[in-house]
Amino acid sequence: MSRAADPSDAKLARRANVRTAVTLLSIAVVFFGGIIAAQYTGANAVGIGAVGFGIIGFLIAVAGRRVRR
Repeated sequence: MSRAADPSDAKLARRANVRTAVTLLSIAVVFFGGIIAAQYTGANAVGIGAVGFGIIGFLIAVAGRRVRR
């Protein structure tokens, strides 16, 4: 059951991996940005707001991708 590697399959897999990496990176940037902003401002609400924004933003992005399909 061995089949030759199809170059288009490799390209699709790479695109999916890059998309996942960019999504995870953006979530990390929002979270760490919120933590840093909370430290500079001294307000805990800023950190909580950044975490909430990251979660809501991720859910909207996932829902938007599902709708486009």
